Amino acid sequence: MDMDLRLEGLRAFVKSATSSEAALLPLNGDASFRRYFRVAGLGQIAVDAPPGTQKNHEFVAIAKALYEQGIAVPQVLACDFDQGYLLLSDLGDTTFAKVAVGERAEYWYDQAVTLLPAIANCQGLTLPEFDTDFMQMELGIFTEWLLDKTLHLTLSAQDEAQLKAQFALLVSRILKQPYGCMHRDYHSRNLMVAAQDKLAVIDFQDMVRGPLTYDLASLVYDCYIKLPESLVERELARAYRLYQEQGLVNSQLAYAQFVEYVRLCSLQRHLKVLGIFCRLHLRDHKSAYLGDLPRVLDYALAESAQSAEFKFLHDFLVNRIQGKLPCVP
Repeated sequence: MDMDLRLEGLRAFVKSATSSEAALLPLNGDASFRRYFRVAGLGQIAVDAPPGTQKNHEFVAIAKALYEQGIAVPQVLACDFDQGYLLLSDLGDTTFAKVAVGERAEYWYDQAVTLLPAIANCQGLTLPEFDTDFMQMELGIFTEWLLDKTLHLTLSAQDEAQLKAQFALLVSRILKQPYGCMHRDYHSRNLMVAAQDKLAVIDFQDMVRGPLTYDLASLVYDCYIKLPESLVERELARAYRLYQEQGLVNSQLAYAQFVEYVRLCSLQRHLKVLGIFCRLHLRDHKSAYLGDLPRVLDYALAESAQSAEFKFLHDFLVNRIQGKLPCVP
């Protein structure tokens, strides 16, 4: 369906749900095909989420489960699953990224980490498993969209085999840690400051059952900002204590092993993101994400350098990718 026709359909949906012909004011989108509009004067957000590409049933079910867990989320006020239209409560314009800076950074990152055990303990959901096949699929995005379609690299049979072996090793290490509900994209752009300075979580429709430390890795090794090392260390230690207090990790799990789990999840995530940001550029014509590629590669370089097990991967990133990333047009 043409986008203009979809917008007309969204207007009709909002009118039916609110008995109002309020104007729809476009908001900045994200990396998906969803479009967001503020319903003027009503404190609501209208969402155009085409059902062919968007997980609308999942969004509604997860929103309910998170809310019942005591986590602030957009309230689903109305939905049309057939057409792919949603009406949500408006959380306002104050993003986590705006407030978690300077002297207030510790306060807000403490709040963000405090939510993680509640997310991991979310009940009543049947979620996809972040298993071997899932992780290998994501690592395939790195291979296809960065190595092949962006850098046009031709790998020798030996290099290809060694890269696959490194991916398999990475996946096997991640699988050793405890699993729980996992947001999968828990970072500064997917948290909002709602009423009474309470953090609210958004963009959760891709939740899976996955490794406990993945969301923590997404937060402290954010693809869009680089946190001071002292803040990273503070939040890793805080999360470790919270997970132990709530029985999410075995009391015998050493802190050093916990941090290693975070690093491994972060490495897998950053490899995937290198491919995704290239895909957004090439396929979806969203080239602004190219500006974040150097930061993401720096993370992957640092993470792969911390263990001799990943020496081939680290050397590959240095010799075949570093200095060759595309720039924002």
